[in-house]
Amino acid sequence: MQALLRQLNAVPGVVGSMVCDAEGHLVAHAFPPTLDAATLQRAAEAVGERTAALQAALGPVDMIDLHYTNSRIVVRVAERARVLFLCAPSINLQLLAMSAAGVLVQVDKLEMAAPVEAPAARGGGELYETVKRVEALIQQSGGDRVRLRGQIALKAGFTLDLIDADTRDDAVKLKNLRLAVSAVLGEDV
Repeated sequence: MQALLRQLNAVPGVVGSMVCDAEGHLVAHAFPPTLDAATLQRAAEAVGERTAALQAALGPVDMIDLHYTNSRIVVRVAERARVLFLCAPSINLQLLAMSAAGVLVQVDKLEMAAPVEAPAARGGGELYETVKRVEALIQQSGGDRVRLRGQIALKAGFTLDLIDADTRDDAVKLKNLRLAVSAVLGEDV
């Protein structure tokens, strides 16, 4: 699988790639060492969850293309696997699609290896603990979890999915999160 990922990473503009199964378990990755396994596992979980939601809402989805200021994320969807590419914003999407087509068929045919295990979380700081409390408040509210998380993320300026036990505390993010939760849920955290 690593050889296939290295082949995909050779496409001009691709920074790294990973494979996850349809349930969102990280199977293999070829990313620079600056991205740890825990971060990649969270990304795999998000890919599995978001792909399933898109397919439920829109029907079959074979590609997701997300544009950001300094990067682009492209997800190719196969029956049993998802391949995520972290790319430069100017990636030639047609070249990537052609390069990925053959590899995607091979990846989907491979017997999925045991998922890559993320290291155990280390406790976490105040920002992480606040996000856990926010999750509990959302659950208690009985409202639409996805919608409420989206509203909080828009107001806070970051997605809750990016905060884990290894995330450094950030006073500005913490303040923005508290303000967002107060505005959306009417609760203090």
